[in-house]
Amino acid sequence: MGSRRLLGQVCKLIEQAQEELPVEQCFLADLKRSIEADDLKNRRKPSQSYKPSGMNCIRSMYFQMIGADVDDVPAGYSLIGICNSGTDTHIRIQNYVAGMKENGFDCEYIDAAEFVEQRGLTDLEVIEKCGPETKFNHKTLKMHFLTDGIIRYKGKYYILEIKTEISGKWNSRKGVDPKHYKQATAYSVSFKLDGVIFLYISRDTLDMKAFMFEPTDEMKNDFVGLIDTCEHYVAKKECPPKPEDISERICRYCGYKNLCEVM
Repeated sequence: MGSRRLLGQVCKLIEQAQEELPVEQCFLADLKRSIEADDLKNRRKPSQSYKPSGMNCIRSMYFQMIGADVDDVPAGYSLIGICNSGTDTHIRIQNYVAGMKENGFDCEYIDAAEFVEQRGLTDLEVIEKCGPETKFNHKTLKMHFLTDGIIRYKGKYYILEIKTEISGKWNSRKGVDPKHYKQATAYSVSFKLDGVIFLYISRDTLDMKAFMFEPTDEMKNDFVGLIDTCEHYVAKKECPPKPEDISERICRYCGYKNLCEVM
């Protein structure tokens, strides 16, 4: 049974159950369903390119590169709200960072496109400007990405990466989350900068912690090797085996979860 048909049947059951609910509860249920419907309606098929934030599973990378359809299932309204809230927080922090120089601090928010041109990074080409961010295509690595920013702080250039998380994780945060290593390495390889400053923000209190991450040469080589390996499977049109060390959380939020289960 198709996902949309199944969703329609679920909606009918919900409507039947709502007939006995107070009007305010019916409104709330309909609002949640409308949020989820908007998300499904506006969802775009991912481009056939690698994404730094999605490189913790070679299967997900493979499905994206062959242009496989993502699961036709709406995200929960709560997850949609969390993502939107994270986006809003990113924009606010980027604006604050951009204002540091004017407030007398030795920090400057750098235009990433100008940085790429000045450094002669010919592998990178600008796709589009997205507010304070710039979307790039890495021609050699077949990778599309947005980075939160490049800053020059006290005379040295760094990549800035902003992450929001629940207070429970944030309170126990002691360093960069290992699941973010590949993403940071991708940016480091692309911009040829070693230092990545991670700014972790609590969704509940909006308090912040900062950690430096500097990928090793081995990490950089492994990152490029991962893409080479995936390209090998893509060329053969053969789905790679599921990684043994993949976390349950990564699988839970994967857009190719249903496809992966039948491969």
